[in-house]
Amino acid sequence: MSTLKRPALIVAAVVAMFAVAACGSDAKDEGVPVPKGFDLPDGVTLTKGGTVLTEDDSASVVYQVGNAAASAITVTVTEVRKGDIKDFRFFSLDEESKQSTPFYVKVTVKNEGPAGLGGAALPIYSHDSANTIRQANELVGTFKPCPSPALPKTFLPGASADLCLVYLVPKGKALQSVDLQTGSAKDVITWTP
Repeated sequence: MSTLKRPALIVAAVVAMFAVAACGSDAKDEGVPVPKGFDLPDGVTLTKGGTVLTEDDSASVVYQVGNAAASAITVTVTEVRKGDIKDFRFFSLDEESKQSTPFYVKVTVKNEGPAGLGGAALPIYSHDSANTIRQANELVGTFKPCPSPALPKTFLPGASADLCLVYLVPKGKALQSVDLQTGSAKDVITWTP
């Protein structure tokens, strides 16, 4: 059983997203959940849950932010790089975090439409060898080894963004995959490093 470590706001958004996805219909009878009434943009084929990918492979999903916007997005994990905890020497870390191994995950996201997703937090998690799922660490300020952690404030259909997400994996654990989860656990799409 996975342990989820997420702030209450993110958890509330994910719970709302699950509820909407559960009421959705299947996209082209592929068993891919979409919110009720969502029209898939032309030329977009959704990636089936459970798909395992490697770096530079893309996955397309419908992402609904709470009860607000829903849009198809295409996500590509372009690099998973092991960092050095010395990169965090100017951060105030607890003892457990000081013993962790940072991973920098570069991701390209394209908004396929129809809604804008400006400023939305993406449901992209690290999955470690203890079967624990963690959201990206939120960093305040500019972090040179891995800048651009969030979608731009304006992220309209047709826009693309290059992000870099930071994950601190605890000592003794290994990064197994980077997971995109927009619905239930069976809908997870994974990239293996």
